[in-house]
Amino acid sequence: PLRPGSQIWTTHSVRYTEQLTDKMMIGLFLVVVALAGSAFGDECCSAEDRREIKFIWQRVWASSFTDRKVAIAGAVFNDLFTHYPSAKALFTGVKVEDPNSGEFRAHLVRVANGLDNIINLLDDTTVLYKQLEHLADQHIKRPGVTKAYFEGIAGAFERVLPQVSSCFNVEAWNRCFHRITEKVSEHLP
Repeated sequence: PLRPGSQIWTTHSVRYTEQLTDKMMIGLFLVVVALAGSAFGDECCSAEDRREIKFIWQRVWASSFTDRKVAIAGAVFNDLFTHYPSAKALFTGVKVEDPNSGEFRAHLVRVANGLDNIINLLDDTTVLYKQLEHLADQHIKRPGVTKAYFEGIAGAFERVLPQVSSCFNVEAWNRCFHRITEKVSEHLP
């Protein structure tokens, strides 16, 4: 048997629970929409990924020793040429046949400094996309440059950087770097 007033409490409790459940569902929906929007807005390169990439890159690249930078960039290009030997022909103008030449070493630093610029722009998407468009324009003008070579250099960085950074996060790197190479190479054959 019910005590006086218990039916009112039960009815009120059910209505309150229904309201709470509706509010929770709306809240959950908004969270899911926000996360989905964030994922699409960041193009799968999350704020956490960008922080991780910048942290790793700063430790790898912040060295004041140019020789270390040249060695890292040289290892990346050596890996690229191992996996894509035909890519070597694209760099004859910078004396790729002599990896110790000043011309080739200067080119290595220019490429890596360009990547440094891109990494430092990861949080400023407006400027980042303009810079990536500029790089895309530069590369589309070069005969023989293909998307495959950009995939190759992405793989080269992925294989080389863990050797120079004990805390290299391959997943974060891939989510961001592959988006970068896709943007730069989107109009290439």
